[in-house]
Amino acid sequence: MQPWFQWLLATPVQFVIGSSFYFQAYQALKSRSANMDVLVALSTTCAYLYSHYMTMMALKSGDANPHAVYFETSSMIITVVLLGKWLEASAKQRSMKALGQLRQLYTDTALLVRDGKHQTVPIEQVDIGDTLLIVPGAVVPVDGQVLEGRSAVDESFVTGESVPAEKGKLDPLIGGSTNVDAALMMKVTAVGRHTALAKMIAMMEEAQSSKADIQRYVDVIAGLFVPAVLFLALLTFSVWSFWLMPGDYESALFKSMAVLVIACPCALGLATPTSILVGTGRAISAGILFKEGKHVEQLGQVDVVLLDKTGTLTNGLPRVTDIVTESGQEQRLIRLIAAAERGSEHPFAKAIVKEAVRRGLHVKEADSFQTVVGAGVVAKVDQHDIVVGSKSFMKKHGIVIGAHARLADRFQAEGKTVLHASIDGVHAGVIAIADTLKTSSPQAIRRLKKLRTKVIMVTGDQRTTAEAIAAKAGITRVYAEMMPQDKVQLIHSFQRKGSSVAMVGDGMNDAPALAAADIGIAVGTGTDIAKEAADVNLLHSDLGGVADAIVISRKTMRNIRQNLAFALLYNVLAIPLAFMGWMAPWIAGTAMALSSVSVVANALRLQRASWRN
Repeated sequence: MQPWFQWLLATPVQFVIGSSFYFQAYQALKSRSANMDVLVALSTTCAYLYSHYMTMMALKSGDANPHAVYFETSSMIITVVLLGKWLEASAKQRSMKALGQLRQLYTDTALLVRDGKHQTVPIEQVDIGDTLLIVPGAVVPVDGQVLEGRSAVDESFVTGESVPAEKGKLDPLIGGSTNVDAALMMKVTAVGRHTALAKMIAMMEEAQSSKADIQRYVDVIAGLFVPAVLFLALLTFSVWSFWLMPGDYESALFKSMAVLVIACPCALGLATPTSILVGTGRAISAGILFKEGKHVEQLGQVDVVLLDKTGTLTNGLPRVTDIVTESGQEQRLIRLIAAAERGSEHPFAKAIVKEAVRRGLHVKEADSFQTVVGAGVVAKVDQHDIVVGSKSFMKKHGIVIGAHARLADRFQAEGKTVLHASIDGVHAGVIAIADTLKTSSPQAIRRLKKLRTKVIMVTGDQRTTAEAIAAKAGITRVYAEMMPQDKVQLIHSFQRKGSSVAMVGDGMNDAPALAAADIGIAVGTGTDIAKEAADVNLLHSDLGGVADAIVISRKTMRNIRQNLAFALLYNVLAIPLAFMGWMAPWIAGTAMALSSVSVVANALRLQRASWRN
């Protein structure tokens, strides 16, 4: 508690740890502006120098406990503001990792086919028009189109869809996608910076560099308040030393110091970072992580929310939604089909096996098994011939669909994938598979609409499926079959109209849009690249967290405005008293401390605030 010991601790904090504020304040003043750095430098310097002066006077007079020593105030402001800056710098560094993860999709080599021979060559030697062999499990090295073969290809990093796309002759292939089933021969159509992956990386780099920092409320106030305070302190000294008490420079200096102390904007310096720290801390308890303090303000201004479909509105994995067969035969049908599909790695096959396990059925191994890429499966289970696949696959095997045809058409109209099944050459039933809507999504959409935001779905999936999911979720506006660059262009079109846009997604294909939006929000089940590119991360997959985040943002900004009002109120009431010499510096310092206490106490109210709208 000794003032000289406080001085010893506070000095390195003020001039070593806080040196960056002096440098940045100098740069701001040099450019004829006053920002947050000028405010922090002025407020902490006033508190430190006044406390230093009182300590020296106390030591001189032998008083062990001088009035109004505020070393801890200056140290606290420097600590709190630097903590916020460190968190923001860490977030910016993490956001650049997303670009590195996208670049990892590149392959160094390709299997070139020339004169009937296969040769592994560096990717730099691949040219447009070359023929490449893509073996199962391999990454497609560049963009092209299929020349021979048929296979399922995982393009989720572009389309966001968990179900691999079936590729046949002349179908396009995207560099960075993964071949799943069978070997493909492809013709190269784009290399280098012209590939889809390279364009995605370029879009993210452009979005990250063009995302300008917003101007905080406190910067605006500091630009007016700091020059006014300095002018009033100088005016006080001049009036008292040259007019009211000519020649008494020490008394005039004492009174001008009282003006500086009461006007010392410690509370202003604490107003924003304290509320931001409390608000973001409260957000974490609700499963919401704001990467930077500025995103709290930006999210509150959002009026358009774009939602990805797969993994964001939906669960992200296909599952069995409907089974249609003869009465009492449902368990038998799913058991036999699951056995037939057990040897397949296709997501639909896994969904069927998972459904059988969920029902408590024993899924045995098929006696024989053959998969036809992009069509279906033929197997023998318990001496029964099982055929599972598309409508055309049934026709190819001479199986008449019959009474179930109308139901199959209805399922397809609802955006579901329909698989037909036959047992011993007789059509036995229909299985509908779809990526289902999360149970929490409709309620989350209703909450977002109550917050006066426009809710829009953007997805790479086909329009029929997208519109079916949107109708169930309560969304009326849908953009389907959107590539990553299309999503970015859509965001820019809203921004040009003056809207503030939030993009909510989970996939690698959403990363450019998450970076381009005013606020990018990644759901908890999302890929690492999406989380790194986003400004806000939900630590869970419930879309209600988006509404919670917006409410948190708006309440935090309201709290900051209240803090600024508290801080300015003390100054408005007390500065005239200090100017007239009616307030000693220690009383002025006490009032300054009370203003800081009121700001901190008001900010702490956010810990008890409710976020449910």
